[in-house]
Amino acid sequence: MKNLLLFLLKLIGFWLLLFALQHTFFLIYNHGELKPTTFTEILWSYYYAFAMDLAATAFLISIPILLLLTSFFFKTKKWIVKSIHIVNYSLIVVCLFITCVDTSLYSMWGSKINSKALSYALYPGEMMQAAKAVPYWLFILVFMVEGAVIFYLYKRYMKIDLSGKIHWGFKIILAPLLLFLLVIAMRGGFQKFPLSKSWVYYSKYPVLNNAALNGFWNFMEIIVIADDTVNPYRYFAQEKAQGMVDAMQRSPRDSTAYILTVARPNIVLILMESVSAECMTTLGGEAGIMPHLDSLTKQSLLFTKFYANGFRTEQGLISLLCGFPAQPKTTILRKFGKFDKLTNMPKILGNNGYSENYYYSGDIQFANTEAFLNLSGFTKIMNETNYPWKKTTDWGAYDEELFACQAAEAARDAQPFFSIIMTSTNHEPFDATVEKVFGGNADADKYKNTVHYTDKCIADYLRQASRQPWFNNTLFIITSDHAHSFPNARTANDAERHHVPLLFYGKVLKPDYCGQVDSLIGSQIDFPAMLLGQLQLPHQEFVKSKNLFNVHTPQFAYYTFDNGFGIITPQQTLVFDHDLNQVVYRKKKMSAAADAMLLDNGKAYLQVLFEEYLRFNY
Repeated sequence: MKNLLLFLLKLIGFWLLLFALQHTFFLIYNHGELKPTTFTEILWSYYYAFAMDLAATAFLISIPILLLLTSFFFKTKKWIVKSIHIVNYSLIVVCLFITCVDTSLYSMWGSKINSKALSYALYPGEMMQAAKAVPYWLFILVFMVEGAVIFYLYKRYMKIDLSGKIHWGFKIILAPLLLFLLVIAMRGGFQKFPLSKSWVYYSKYPVLNNAALNGFWNFMEIIVIADDTVNPYRYFAQEKAQGMVDAMQRSPRDSTAYILTVARPNIVLILMESVSAECMTTLGGEAGIMPHLDSLTKQSLLFTKFYANGFRTEQGLISLLCGFPAQPKTTILRKFGKFDKLTNMPKILGNNGYSENYYYSGDIQFANTEAFLNLSGFTKIMNETNYPWKKTTDWGAYDEELFACQAAEAARDAQPFFSIIMTSTNHEPFDATVEKVFGGNADADKYKNTVHYTDKCIADYLRQASRQPWFNNTLFIITSDHAHSFPNARTANDAERHHVPLLFYGKVLKPDYCGQVDSLIGSQIDFPAMLLGQLQLPHQEFVKSKNLFNVHTPQFAYYTFDNGFGIITPQQTLVFDHDLNQVVYRKKKMSAAADAMLLDNGKAYLQVLFEEYLRFNY
């Protein structure tokens, strides 16, 4: 019995050591986010990680323990020893793989593996392309080196000796005792409620919380617990939450300003891939990244406080076209039986005489995009297979080809048309062969260079379009599908991480609005009410969409990240982390009562949003 217990103690220590090493690797790789922290705060992450590491260890040793207990009933025990080693080697590989994925995913998304990330496994091609945004060679090297070291340590020190005899009385005591301790460790102790993510969310710095979050435990929770059955954001009675949201969205009166000279212009919506507002000097960003778009603002109506609701393309599409905000941890566009029940702006345009065209040069089936576009009434859907693209990245043709395609095809599109141009050259990993205006090989430099390229393509496109007969009757709307952490290394929950440009440009714009700036606060979900309002088409069904052309509309923007939200008003910006259950950022000091009211409004908004998401049936 002594040998058996010694092996179990060594096995527990082995897994705890492995988790500590993985914890350290995560912090080293994401060291850029540690700058505002202190060494003491970093050490606390190991302390808070311990209970979850121990729980994960309990799960990992459960099969070996059952096999060891099985050995009580067999004389020949070699097959049991061999089985235990096979199980442990397999689990080591799984844990090493999860750590590599977690570490790289956090550097891109600001979160570890979640249900949204797992849904990408349905699209292995796109998943492999996305992996190029990180130095995968480094993770392969780390996987191999760490694996070799761990396997060596395991083989050398984790010997199993089951030759000794154990008295039947000890067997009777040992079996239930081990199983009891295993269950207690799995649930995190004797407390009323079992271990949860909230145990490791102790800091206002997301990198420390995610470092403390055990990757294997997190993965098992995602696999075992369904995300789409219960609303995890129940802060208030539902009726109270709904009343708070209704009050947030209520406009005292309508004073819509009409900015167009024609009733039914052609509409070209240019969605720039991953372009942040910080790329434009007119929006407070770095000079020289988007000089053409900065110059275009002199002839456009520019919204300076416009925000993306999420951080993926499929979230941006739904927000802009359906007025439905992005959800934490999941995406409604990936759920058949849900996204097809949303109120749909393109359908309304189609029912009012517009032809609908979608120009994109990548995989249109990714994230159910093609199904959504067909449902929305788009009759011309350009993609990677139905046009002779010449020069491509892994995500699609170079933007210059895409814009040239639309400029040529638009002459054949029935007018008035609503056309979306979705760019892709600025998609991670920013490896397109473009002019290197910004030197260096850092990802931020690559990002700025591809954004600069997209900016030039837009300028060239507008010059080309200006020679077309449909140009004078066309409203061009330029914005982003979402923003990016670059160019200033913003974290996933930062408000600046969601700030995007929004410009209205064209000959159909009234002269009084050319070169004007609008500082009303809004987000992508406000787009349907804004556009339909200008066309004087009904938009009341878009209950979460606010018409920013009405100066009396409530001013706020709302966005979500992995498991929290940010809410922006003229007076304040608050960021709330649901796992941590606290505000992790406030822009300025205000009265406690004002902050509490804004926080409650944000919580109510998230609760109502997710309740609506759940009500859509599969």
